[in-house]
Amino acid sequence: MTEAFTVVAARLTALASPAIALISLVVPAQAADFSGLVDIGGGRKLYLECSGIGAPTVVLISGKGNGAADWSEILDPTAPEHNADYDAVAWGEGKLLKSDSAVFPMVSRFTRVCAYDRPDVRLDGPDRSSSVAQPHPVDQAADDLHRLLAAAGEPGPYVLVPHSYGGLIATLFARTWPDQVAGLVMVDAATPLIRDVASAEAVAKWDAANRKSDPAAPEAVMLIDAYARIDAAPPLGKLPAVVLSSDKPWQPPSAPKPPNPAGGVTFADWQASEKLLATSLKAKFVPSTNSGHNIYAYSPRIVVDAIREVVDAVRKGGTSLAP
Repeated sequence: MTEAFTVVAARLTALASPAIALISLVVPAQAADFSGLVDIGGGRKLYLECSGIGAPTVVLISGKGNGAADWSEILDPTAPEHNADYDAVAWGEGKLLKSDSAVFPMVSRFTRVCAYDRPDVRLDGPDRSSSVAQPHPVDQAADDLHRLLAAAGEPGPYVLVPHSYGGLIATLFARTWPDQVAGLVMVDAATPLIRDVASAEAVAKWDAANRKSDPAAPEAVMLIDAYARIDAAPPLGKLPAVVLSSDKPWQPPSAPKPPNPAGGVTFADWQASEKLLATSLKAKFVPSTNSGHNIYAYSPRIVVDAIREVVDAVRKGGTSLAP
């Protein structure tokens, strides 16, 4: 689930660092494909899958309620939902397929890539990540990811690729461990800058909706608390970055509109916050994606191309993308 769609989406049940030129990019010693549980200490384990060879390692961070599997799926290229004038996938429409054209397998062809499951995002299987109390604070999620990558022997610095709620995790991670982050690709990612475009009342309602956990979608998050923790962290230095924004509205224009799923935060607010995010990061901004919120499912090639662009910049020692 993503924080923008807590109520509506059944399918979504769901920033100064050293100069990049001075960072040594290490090819992971563990270059073999891997999938399974990794002990992160404290009696807890998290599911991780990694594939490919090369540096920097790309780390895919899913949105609320979603896990590693999402990055290996695409919306069926023949699905009529691609032509819809709204985010059909958020309404549970369209067939998602596991595909070699998805983000995870495509990125593995030119560098190392890892994806993982946070606690309580997957309800079945023998390799489920250990549960935690919900809602959880974003610093716990960022620390979990830091511990996971270290325990798995996946060396940084990383290119972080977060989607939705994952944007808050990636932002705090990058501000907390700046030497471990070489680049960012924000995939319709959540940002504290939403407070600059949406009313305080709307943000409070959005926070309340996302704190709720239920058996079908256990993961719950604390948005306002996350914004405060990011505000308190050191600023982020210059990094090559891309911000991808969805352009299909959340609600069908021609359909009866239910209560706003984001508790008052509108799609226009969300798009405005993505533009602010790109400006704050001095990032390349891609607002035309022909996609709903799950850009990686609608338009995986756009996500892969953005990742490749940032990876190439990191390999060249760049701290920004060429105009």
